Amino acid sequence: MIDHLPTTVIRHATHADRAAIHALFAALHAFNATLDSRFALGDDWQRVLDDHLGQMWSHAHGAALLSDDGVAVTGLLIVGGHRDSPLFRHRQWAEILALYVVPEARGRGIADRLVAAAIAWAQERHYERVQLYVTAANHAARQCYRRMGFQPVQEIWRRELAAASGPAPADPWCDAAHAAGHDLLAIHTHLASPDE
Repeated sequence: MIDHLPTTVIRHATHADRAAIHALFAALHAFNATLDSRFALGDDWQRVLDDHLGQMWSHAHGAALLSDDGVAVTGLLIVGGHRDSPLFRHRQWAEILALYVVPEARGRGIADRLVAAAIAWAQERHYERVQLYVTAANHAARQCYRRMGFQPVQEIWRRELAAASGPAPADPWCDAAHAAGHDLLAIHTHLASPDE
């Protein structure tokens, strides 16, 4: 157990929590897809998420944290260690990959407590920073993160192209990295819903 109040406990998820993790992750991305349809989950998302969780639990390079009020699991945060290319001097950090609190549990500070537990996890492992991604349209989440001390340091800009007539070229290097368990949650988990 990491932290508790009389009614809600923040705890590490275990293999027994997979169904709850799946439900919260699906709800997170259903919300994210309303902000940007590009964040809709793929057909095989549950297997990919399970692969990521298995790698995380086997190698202790991340944590799935849950808020549990004794009746139901009400929130999810996934945090992981990130290592960038050796091209960069400052290439290691902890990254919040997913954060979601069910609507009926918002306004109780659960997101704050989940993020505090993720920061503690990162500090215990000597990471010098915690990063996350949030979509520009998610104003409530951006406000919540700013209140927690996060600041924007980079933007992702996009230009949509005309529909392609065929599939995108294969990327064997990227496919090999995913097969090896690296960055299984990259891109699609970097948004968080607000804890209003």
